[in-house]
Amino acid sequence: MYRLLLLGIILSGGSLWSQAATESVKTSEHKSLQQVFAVPVFAAYQENSDLKIQELFFYLQQLSQTSLEASLRNEMEIACLALFVNDSTLVVDVTSTTPTLIPIKTLFQKLAQTAPLQLTVSERVNYNSVTYQSWKNGYTVRCIQNEATRDYTVAQTVFFQLQPQQFGSHEQQTYQYRLGNMELR
Repeated sequence: MYRLLLLGIILSGGSLWSQAATESVKTSEHKSLQQVFAVPVFAAYQENSDLKIQELFFYLQQLSQTSLEASLRNEMEIACLALFVNDSTLVVDVTSTTPTLIPIKTLFQKLAQTAPLQLTVSERVNYNSVTYQSWKNGYTVRCIQNEATRDYTVAQTVFFQLQPQQFGSHEQQTYQYRLGNMELR
């Protein structure tokens, strides 16, 4: 129950940030993120991207649970895929003892056939490599499985781009987070 409450808080927080980002859409058609947002605002958006990464690993941990009902598994996979740029985005294979990158859809299949995982993301996150509409978050993932502990140092591209969003019968462009490929460090 605690995890579902935490997930609800994470999802509602993301929508508040998205609403605030909508205000900047009018002036940002072809500008970089650093041109659109003031430095403290941009830094706040970068910090908020940590929540999407936390959400990702929450889903992955839940998807490794053998007691997860098929319908709930399907809904969690759909919600998890919505975090990504596309379903072939490369992520760290937390089921493997050797650091490897695989497409997120492949990881879903492996999680359904593995022993349950406990996943945590380091609190220390570095933001660097800012590009036109993305940056990289650097963090460490700790994976505990069958009493064995593995750490993966990851750099992940986070896109913050204008995306269409439906509000009833009205469609509006809002800034939204999408997770890109991971790199092992």
